[in-house]
Amino acid sequence: MPLAQLYIGPGRSHEQKKALIEKVTRAMEESLGSLQQPVWVIVNEVPLTDWGVDGKPIRSPES
Repeated sequence: MPLAQLYIGPGRSHEQKKALIEKVTRAMEESLGSLQQPVWVIVNEVPLTDWGVDGKPIRSPES
């Protein structure tokens, strides 16, 4: 089963996530050709306090 696991910050609407899932599915089908199994897409929303870049959190819990 082809699986795409995406991590994004919070705040996107249901419609935005729906469009993301549709476009990622299409991109996998176009890239991999005809698939014999359905494409699975998982969207994980992660609070920005739980993201780090270059050894530092993006946002502190107090923000």
